[in-house]
Amino acid sequence: MMLIVLAALFAWTITACSTGTGNHGENGVTVGNGNIGNTGKGEEQPAGGDKPGTSSGQQGGLGRPSTTEKKTVVFSTFFPSNYFKEAKKRYEAQHPNITIDLQYIDSDNAHLEENLEKFVKTTGTAMLSGKGPDLIEMDQLPSDDYVKKKMLANLGEIIDRDPDFKKEQYFTNVLNGMQVNGGMYGLPVGFFIYGLIGNEDAIKKSGVPFDDSKWNWDQFIVTAQEMTKGMDKDHQYALGGSMPEYMTTQFVNERFATFINQEQGKASFESSSFTDLLKQVKVLFDEKVVGTEARFPLFRTVQINSPADYIRELRQSEFISGGNAYVSKLYSSPSTDQQHPGGSFRTYQTIGLNERSAVKPEAWDFLKFLLSDEMQAKQSGAGFPLNKAAYAKQAKGIVEKGSVESDQPIGPMKGKSFEIKQQDINDLEKFLNGATYPLQFKPSQIDEIIVEEAQAFFTGQKSAEDVAKLIQNRVTTYLNE
Repeated sequence: MMLIVLAALFAWTITACSTGTGNHGENGVTVGNGNIGNTGKGEEQPAGGDKPGTSSGQQGGLGRPSTTEKKTVVFSTFFPSNYFKEAKKRYEAQHPNITIDLQYIDSDNAHLEENLEKFVKTTGTAMLSGKGPDLIEMDQLPSDDYVKKKMLANLGEIIDRDPDFKKEQYFTNVLNGMQVNGGMYGLPVGFFIYGLIGNEDAIKKSGVPFDDSKWNWDQFIVTAQEMTKGMDKDHQYALGGSMPEYMTTQFVNERFATFINQEQGKASFESSSFTDLLKQVKVLFDEKVVGTEARFPLFRTVQINSPADYIRELRQSEFISGGNAYVSKLYSSPSTDQQHPGGSFRTYQTIGLNERSAVKPEAWDFLKFLLSDEMQAKQSGAGFPLNKAAYAKQAKGIVEKGSVESDQPIGPMKGKSFEIKQQDINDLEKFLNGATYPLQFKPSQIDEIIVEEAQAFFTGQKSAEDVAKLIQNRVTTYLNE
């Protein structure tokens, strides 16, 4: 989780270079102890055709991976990953003619920011010049730039043409949510879900009915105001821990395709959809439904990373000192789209395929292997596995164990053990299958523009229409750089 926090602290840029052509060259771009770039060991294969010695048939329209020719797939990531290392070992054992050249950066904390910035710049330059890696983990990179500059293959099209890829074996709500203007340019190893942890004791005491599976923010405002009537100052807010400009970026990200067409480089902020969004956020704060000074709000935004994490998040409120302990329950966040309610998710270790890769069949085959039952069943890090069978195995194991241990080394939860039942897993699966709106792994340049300009509206300096115009102009300029 520290890696996620660190990633969110940095603003990313990508060097502007003229687009190169041709196959991968011999020269990579060196960063720290890693080398970014195709080694040139793979031969280019015609799209849709097979080289001599390979098996027949199609694989997403790319042709089958070679079973005899020596091929090298360059896979680049910033942080080292035991999951990727294990996948490389297993895949190469099953495909002796394929080498997975796994490249990452060895860095200490003192040089982390410096090496990360260098990684972002050199990787972007390599990709634009046609010498980038075949597969690339996108979490630390400006994915919107890569899509805009057509540097990534449309995996959605490849999946649709590959009979071996069974979408129903994965969380299809996540796959569908990842589509950008009709295309999908990355596949995640895992994902997190978001919701609201509610003070179940106070909510029940208020007696206010609501249906969190369908509510939107307008309904949340009315419901919250009714719930907090007569409560003391520590409990007068329904939601805390946010600033209006940052909540605006969250709402925009949940409806990203409404405001941004990455492929066409167009923005749509000068619209009633966006000005209404700004005004809605302002109402949340003006009506004191949301407040940064909230001490014990009725709800708090939560990120759930695993079944065990879900249980811990529910139980920790029972150990608050000073007589403020309470029982918690997970609720769906209100939707910004009244016609299509659903929760939010964030992908983890999302991998893109270089559009110019000379070894696309082999790269795609390895990417599928990363998401296979064999590999995903071994996932023990952050995030729910995208593979449904792997998740089911994970959930079954924790239910059979019967309890979840606290991961806090100190404090009131140290050494605690929480019981888990099948009903807990059933409740959790409702949120896993209902997550439809993607949040970006890290802030983008568009997020920064919205934060900077939206403040003028929330402080009363400019109208929503004036702010929308400024954001429209700046985002349009950015998209066309």
